[in-house]
Amino acid sequence: MEDRVHSTKQGPFSIVTAIILIGYALFEILTSFFGMLEPLIQRSLFLGLGLGSVFLVGFVESGQNGWRRWYLLPLAAIGFYVGFHITWHNERISNFMIDITATDKVLGLLAIALVLDAARRSIGIFLPALAILGLAYYYFGNAWISGPWQPPRVSLITMIETYYASTETIFGYMIDLGTRVIAIFIILGALMLSTGATDIFVKLATRIAGRSYGGQAKICTASSALFGTVTGSAVANVMAMGQVTIPTMRRAGYSGGYAAAVEAVASAGGQIMPPIMGAGAFIMAEILGIPYSQVVVAAIFPAFFFFMTVWLSVGFYARRRNIAPLTKEELPAWSEIFDPYTSLPLYLPLGAMIALLSMNYTPTFAGAIAVGLLLVSQLALRIIKVFSEGQPKELGQSLMELLRQVLTGLYNGGRAVAMIAVLLACAAIVVKVLLTTGIGVKVAGIILSVSMGSLIAVLVLTAILAILLGMDVPTTASYILASAVAAPILVGLGIVDLHAHLFIFYFAIMSAITPPVCASVFAAASIANVNFWRVASHAVIMAVGLYLIPFMFIFRPGVLMEGTTFDIATDVVITGIAILAITAASSGFLTRTLNPVMRVALYIGAALLFVTTGWSDVVGFSIIGAVAVWGHFTRSPPAPLNVANAGKQVFRDNS
Repeated sequence: MEDRVHSTKQGPFSIVTAIILIGYALFEILTSFFGMLEPLIQRSLFLGLGLGSVFLVGFVESGQNGWRRWYLLPLAAIGFYVGFHITWHNERISNFMIDITATDKVLGLLAIALVLDAARRSIGIFLPALAILGLAYYYFGNAWISGPWQPPRVSLITMIETYYASTETIFGYMIDLGTRVIAIFIILGALMLSTGATDIFVKLATRIAGRSYGGQAKICTASSALFGTVTGSAVANVMAMGQVTIPTMRRAGYSGGYAAAVEAVASAGGQIMPPIMGAGAFIMAEILGIPYSQVVVAAIFPAFFFFMTVWLSVGFYARRRNIAPLTKEELPAWSEIFDPYTSLPLYLPLGAMIALLSMNYTPTFAGAIAVGLLLVSQLALRIIKVFSEGQPKELGQSLMELLRQVLTGLYNGGRAVAMIAVLLACAAIVVKVLLTTGIGVKVAGIILSVSMGSLIAVLVLTAILAILLGMDVPTTASYILASAVAAPILVGLGIVDLHAHLFIFYFAIMSAITPPVCASVFAAASIANVNFWRVASHAVIMAVGLYLIPFMFIFRPGVLMEGTTFDIATDVVITGIAILAITAASSGFLTRTLNPVMRVALYIGAALLFVTTGWSDVVGFSIIGAVAVWGHFTRSPPAPLNVANAGKQVFRDNS
């Protein structure tokens, strides 16, 4: 009886929550199509709807009773109001000649507190705790601290004006980017998922990778790469794809820990996969003041090398254990991959979006067009299919199913956008503290002092900083914080702005798979039901080459499409060979199973390719080539394929 009463009480709130989140998503779609409202109005609606929705979703989905659940309702109401208050009073608040009222002060304090609590509920405790420490330092530091670390003195009014009643912090450029760019791509990904458009990714990946060694794991790698360009989120990738990929890899002969590690690492790489990269890439373009397409072009080879590393690693692993590829009969037919009823709603929106971005249209417009094409193509093709199959009576049922899928996508998209809104607001608080107190400059000074001005040391410390800041927070937050501190140092040492930011962004991505706190590994381990550290150890070994790729951004800028065609080709080939050698040494296999001496030799040869001199390239190539040739002529005859587990279940059966 108690469960029935609880369900009854929650029912109306579930409906209200669904209406608000669907409306939230529609608001973002419409403003992307027809233009944004005035900045303070657009941003306050975006954050107000997101802030209130986080608490409302928490209430609806909570399994607790009593005050532990019901107190979330007033928090949701206040969350909505602190945003709407700015919307209603935007003209007065925008006028710097008018003092803020007592109501503004109270709501400002409530808004900051609610942003911190909502962020804690959405992304964990680390970033909100950092924001609280920063605010305490900002407001009380002048009285509590003396010496070079003493921040300027500020009043409560100044704090509220800076953080709430202005377009500087929680209604600043990060929230602007969230509502203007990031939201529409999150909604696009949610709609693709809900309408089944992304199922084609699995079939395409199976066709590409299924017949090679490690086929099942390579399918996971390829599908996560394709899927990541829609979601832009490591954990979302793991949770969506891992339910299928991890069990399939285990049935093919991979251990649970290794299968989970493949999914975790491949999913993390989705955030650097063009054309839709992680939200941090949009923020990067905004910070640098460059077209988003320029970031996408620079990320092409880094993304290629990321997935090449995983691809090689699982291939070498499969060869060492003689795990068979899929048979021809298990591959999906090309007709399934290019069936217009299932493929057009995927290829048409993505193709149009890539074309528009390449023509330097804004990401907002490109995303809006992609959403429109997705919905229109789904509607048109379902109507055509019903009549072409001679079943006009099924039209109503088909359209109702499409409506259900679209509403589900809008709901999930609205929910994800709400989490992004509070994440960006919380990150904005921390960044503002770094800027207004000068602590960011002081930390940068410490990095320079410890590194003694050495570029290599600065790069290593920057990588460590990005990974540490990424513990228990999304990549976007890690990138924002690390770039605020470290990017000026790298640029000051002569590194191109875009190269410096991509270096930081890449290591922010790596935080998702780097122990001890790594969200992707935790998610994959929970799906595989294996020990976390077992998954983490496999992920780190697999990712050895990945940790070295960003250093090539600095020493071989051709990897980022910088320089002449010859320079780009040379840097790409050398980087590819270095990654091949590192991955082979880490996996213990190249043309044969490698002994310790051969593995060390490959590491040495790869290390020499990081030194940008002619002699080091020649020596490095010679060492790697010698190991490959020696291994080829001394390898044992291949053992019979391990086909016991192959062919029992393939991806297309699960999709």
